[in-house]
Amino acid sequence: MKKSAKMTDITLLKAFSEKGRNNYEVAIIPLYGDWLSNSLETTELLELLNVESFSGYVARKDHSVSFLLCRTAKVPFYEQWLEENEIAFLEALPNEIEHLCRHFDCIKSDTLRVHPSGIANYQAFEDLKFRTVDFDLRLIQEILTSKN
Repeated sequence: MKKSAKMTDITLLKAFSEKGRNNYEVAIIPLYGDWLSNSLETTELLELLNVESFSGYVARKDHSVSFLLCRTAKVPFYEQWLEENEIAFLEALPNEIEHLCRHFDCIKSDTLRVHPSGIANYQAFEDLKFRTVDFDLRLIQEILTSKN
């Protein structure tokens, strides 16, 4: 598993809880399988509903994303992949991602929230509410669509 200079099938996003980013929270988004078709359905629904409000979002249950939390005082190795950025792409095998999720506290995402502008984030609810930084969903969809 390593950081990639180009877009890959695994995205790492900074995340945080209501208390901030105290446990090096991140979300791992696998961009393979049904992810693209599901996210395209969500953005199509958004356009169909014609949500005009500035704060209007469409939410979709999406449990494919894993939030990782590191509850030790030591900085986890995945932080180096983010550096000062909020997003990183990884070259990793599915079993490496599974191992990473087993090693750290892992919470599955509840919801993908998409704004009419195409900006999105993931949320999960456990004892605390967790949320990723915002990312450009439409740009990721366009890149993945052009690859296929």
